[in-house]
Amino acid sequence: MMKVRLCSKFCLRTVALCVVIAASCSISAGSVTAGPLQLHPNGKPLPTDQQGPFVTTGDGGILCIDSKQAHHSVDEGKTWSAVPLFQDPTKFDVSNERALLRTKEGTIISAWMNLKERRSPAGWDWGGADKKITDFNLPTYVCRSLDDGKTWEEPIRLQDIWCGCIHSLIQTRSGRIVLVGQTVIPQWRHATVIYVSDDQGKTWQTSNILDYGAGRHDHAGSCEATVLERADDSLHLLLRTESGYFYEAQSEDGLNWVDLRKSNVPSVTCCGNMYRLADGRAVLLWNHPLRSQPTNRRSREELSIAFSNDDGKTWEDRTVIATRYERGGEGPNETRVSYPYLYERQPGELWITTMQGNLRMKIQAADITKAEFPLPESIVMLGDSTTAFRRGVKLVTSNLVSQALGKTGSPLTVINRGVPSSTTAGGLARLQAEASSLNAKLVVVQFGINDSIVDVWKNPPATAPRVALKAYEANLRKIVEVAQQNDLKVILMTTNPIRWGEKMKELYGKPPYDVNAEDGLESLFLPQYNAVVRDLAKEMQVPLIDVHQAFLDAAKAQGTSVSDLLLDGVNPNDAGHAVTAKALIPVIQQVLEQ
Repeated sequence: MMKVRLCSKFCLRTVALCVVIAASCSISAGSVTAGPLQLHPNGKPLPTDQQGPFVTTGDGGILCIDSKQAHHSVDEGKTWSAVPLFQDPTKFDVSNERALLRTKEGTIISAWMNLKERRSPAGWDWGGADKKITDFNLPTYVCRSLDDGKTWEEPIRLQDIWCGCIHSLIQTRSGRIVLVGQTVIPQWRHATVIYVSDDQGKTWQTSNILDYGAGRHDHAGSCEATVLERADDSLHLLLRTESGYFYEAQSEDGLNWVDLRKSNVPSVTCCGNMYRLADGRAVLLWNHPLRSQPTNRRSREELSIAFSNDDGKTWEDRTVIATRYERGGEGPNETRVSYPYLYERQPGELWITTMQGNLRMKIQAADITKAEFPLPESIVMLGDSTTAFRRGVKLVTSNLVSQALGKTGSPLTVINRGVPSSTTAGGLARLQAEASSLNAKLVVVQFGINDSIVDVWKNPPATAPRVALKAYEANLRKIVEVAQQNDLKVILMTTNPIRWGEKMKELYGKPPYDVNAEDGLESLFLPQYNAVVRDLAKEMQVPLIDVHQAFLDAAKAQGTSVSDLLLDGVNPNDAGHAVTAKALIPVIQQVLEQ
């Protein structure tokens, strides 16, 4: 049977808590109410639910658009009048991602994707063998108004191929209009293309394509870019990628872009938006990786802002201006504060709205750096790739723990600090650097697979584990001590079992490992490392979750093999993470009640 060891002080105190724990052990993919949207301490709600972008009209009013109408306010957004955008509204439906510009000459230009013409094959099947890029259509349009939004001309189509986002549109000092768009290239990823107009948006030219050369799926590529004109009249572009950073490119005219390379701005896989303020500074709004999870490239829970005094060559330290932290393991769509728009209503008065997360706030630029959000109270999951978020797994253990806590009404967030290839040495270094600033109550620790592995694939082959057994024990002991010195409670977990996957056979299928034995990848060394975890938990009087035994028990109970709980022979799949979470959640509940 699986072992869950608790010293007596962790026993349950009430029948009511027993009921909560029993409910928490039921793992599902259902969502729970998202955490509240929180504004910067100096931010205030806007008087409107309208989403940006906004522009200032000739009468000093405010103009924005939605899917069918243009809206105008002359009382600072309290009330709005509306006019239709289209003579035939059955043909057009403006996307939520859109751009809006009022030129120096008074022409208003809107840019958007037409949802009415969105088309894709049944079952989607992006990049399928029998699919063509032209099977996927979400065309880009622009539409002009010459009378401050009272009437609108017939929309102009710029491209037919699928465009996933439009949000950046500027006029340069020369009068040229620059619109950032995107397209799909034969490698089945998105790439950036720029449209320019020298006649107030009547006609358009197209730039070279910007492709950073990585990825093949429906959100891959270098896309969702934002443009800024610099003091020397050159143009600077920041592009969304999956690299963990924005990429950047430069142009003298908007048509010929060069020097596409990784920038020094960390970012999750989402867009940013750059703007020029009245005081001359550049400003960037974007989703920086979470303060508590700097390796997480997916979360959009924190919206950040940063200022630059040198045209975006360098940026001041970022400030978080809005958050919506995960509560209860809800899906990422419920915890996003992303796709931002900034409108400087008066010099220094910033209106910030988002397409995802429904942020509607205003704040004085001078007040932004005077205060910042504290990190929410949390539980930290410290481990390696078996802990980390992973492509191909919908909900890892940290998601399932968050989901279960949410069902009890707990306000705690769950921080995933799993780092692929990490050993106890790396985990100790991370905890020493972060323990005092994480605002955590509990740390769950799981290491051993990377520590115990012998890298026989190297040249020359390794002959001993990456981390010697005594060093592993010392590191793990120090992790517990550092946590306790910072008033963190600790739960130790053994590793999950590991089996032969194709990649593991390729790398490790040679002596001293036995490729013919089902457990041949782990039998030589991993049991000794898991024994250290069990002994240390007993000695230091901290709770133990025997995940290794839990996997064996689950496979037996389900009439399957351990391999059926693993994605690749090493990392748990969704079913494997559910096994870990089912064992862990009741113990977390008990520990938190002490």
